[in-house]
Amino acid sequence: MIPRKHLPASSLLGPLLAAAALFPAFTQAAESGPDGSLFRSVFGDSLEKDHGIKVHGWAQAGWIYNDNGSDDVSKQAFFNNDEGFNLNQFALAIEKTPKGNVVGRVGPFPGPMPQEADWGFNVTALYGKDARFFKTYGFDEDFGVNRDADANDENFNIAQAYLDFYIPVLGGSNLMLGVFHTPLENEIGFALGSPAPTDFYSHTYSFMHGPAKHTGALYSFKLPQEEGGSMLGFELGVVQGWNNMQDPNGDPDVIANLRWRSADFRTWVDWENIYGNGAGDSFAECACGSPIPAGTEDQDLTRYASYLTVSHVLDERNRVAVEFNYGQQEDGAFAAFANKSNAHWYGTDVNWYHRLGDNLMWNSRAEWFYTDAPVHVVMANIDPQTGIPDPSWGSFYGFTTNLAWTPVPNVRLRPELRYDIHSGNGRDAFGDGREDSQLVGSFDITVFF
Repeated sequence: MIPRKHLPASSLLGPLLAAAALFPAFTQAAESGPDGSLFRSVFGDSLEKDHGIKVHGWAQAGWIYNDNGSDDVSKQAFFNNDEGFNLNQFALAIEKTPKGNVVGRVGPFPGPMPQEADWGFNVTALYGKDARFFKTYGFDEDFGVNRDADANDENFNIAQAYLDFYIPVLGGSNLMLGVFHTPLENEIGFALGSPAPTDFYSHTYSFMHGPAKHTGALYSFKLPQEEGGSMLGFELGVVQGWNNMQDPNGDPDVIANLRWRSADFRTWVDWENIYGNGAGDSFAECACGSPIPAGTEDQDLTRYASYLTVSHVLDERNRVAVEFNYGQQEDGAFAAFANKSNAHWYGTDVNWYHRLGDNLMWNSRAEWFYTDAPVHVVMANIDPQTGIPDPSWGSFYGFTTNLAWTPVPNVRLRPELRYDIHSGNGRDAFGDGREDSQLVGSFDITVFF
């Protein structure tokens, strides 16, 4: 879709900013929702109104700086590896969301169960530096992905491609089939079709250690209930491991999630789990597959990851969310550095979202993450000459705050500060292994169209 010899990143974002500021049709179309506003302003709203098909996109770019004198701003500022300007995402999505009272990866919604079945789909193409974190092994290389692209290069992939069905059984059911972003983790941000607008420019350690995508099936359902009561939903999935279409060990992973919603819909509880064989599914040569290497494809090495998130709306201006996470990998590749065979990682993060005004948010996050052995490929600095890793492990602390200003519905401007501390064994985690802390400043622009 976008050639490898691409335009400069700034030239891709500039026309969208100009359109938002100069063309009244674009701004007026955004008044009915920024997603799809550009398509509606050019082609009208008949496709969306008559057929339920939305064509929408987003562009996200940012500038980032750290204080440790290194061009490497650390992978803990995920997704950004490189100081300076980054084109993170330029994406286009075509989707139809089925009508129902259950949304896959989101959970049950209030109201009676619709009695008519419905169907939908989602195809999302993504270009930018973030694309390499959303590659699916055995899938994206067939759609133009440069497997040898440097970590600081823009890239292209098909981020999602799935069918979506609503079925009027139990209290309402949803079935997703294809390649879709994970239903795990508090920060994934892809569940409702718009991956760019997460609440923070950087991401948590728990998010970095989890899967991004799956290929397979995910069945979500709502238990029958009395009207006006709390809601309970479940998700069951069978997928080809973490970020894989071709799982090399041949063993599917199982997803099992529980989602509870209070009667007033202000309190959400999500317990999300994935279990399977993690052997041989990490591929350094293409920076795809799982980020947690272990063994070879002919082995059986158990991997389990779990996330418990509690979110509550305090009032019309304040919401809090607390995530607890835990993971383990049998015979993790780098565990021997800590004199262990099995690797474990766990932690928590607390998020506070405060609305200062109609178009201004103040978001803050504190996190603690611990690993008793290096488990993530990014946490091990591999010497390119010798191939010998020099990993970090122990406790990681992160503190992040930002202001998110939306001057018009389809443009968000966001300055952010993040401070990280590493306390533990192995090499220092920041500044190319020379620093045990870092301060990261960033400013990003997201345009929804």
